[in-house]
Amino acid sequence: ENRYCSMGYHDRYMGVDWIDYIVTMYPDAEIVLHGESMGAATTMLITGEVLPDNVKCAISDCGFTSVMEEYTHVAKNQMTSAMVPLLHLLSLYSEMRGNFGFKKCAPIEAVKKSKTPTLFIHGECDDFVPFRMMHEVYGACSAEKEYFTVKSAAHAESSTKEPKLYWTNVYEFIKKHIEL
Repeated sequence: ENRYCSMGYHDRYMGVDWIDYIVTMYPDAEIVLHGESMGAATTMLITGEVLPDNVKCAISDCGFTSVMEEYTHVAKNQMTSAMVPLLHLLSLYSEMRGNFGFKKCAPIEAVKKSKTPTLFIHGECDDFVPFRMMHEVYGACSAEKEYFTVKSAAHAESSTKEPKLYWTNVYEFIKKHIEL
């Protein structure tokens, strides 16, 4: 249990625990990780951990590069640039309270260690998690990887703006790694 939202930082350990539980109960299980927004960040953070071979692939839909970069983007674009210097103090406060420092929660660093094939998805009109972040995590990922984008989609809208395109791409990616 966590007292604070960790933007995926602590949640990744819970994800790894669930994977271990599933593999203990079903040793032949084939696992696909799929997350959207903060769930995408959590998915990427999980793939940076040592995982059993049962984890066959992952889908990251509109995930951010790091909490610090995401909070900085939100502060500049939805609040005021004057908030940006305060983020370092808030990060320190968060860490002192037993949560995490904002720079430590960095999916971009996790995917550098990943061995899990990953499909990156992002809406090109996303102004909450900037579209450029998808290209950054994709470029950093050391595992087998693919990406697709949805031109008309804002944040977390790819599956609703283009459901057929979305689910066809997801299904085809999964089929490469699991016999369906």
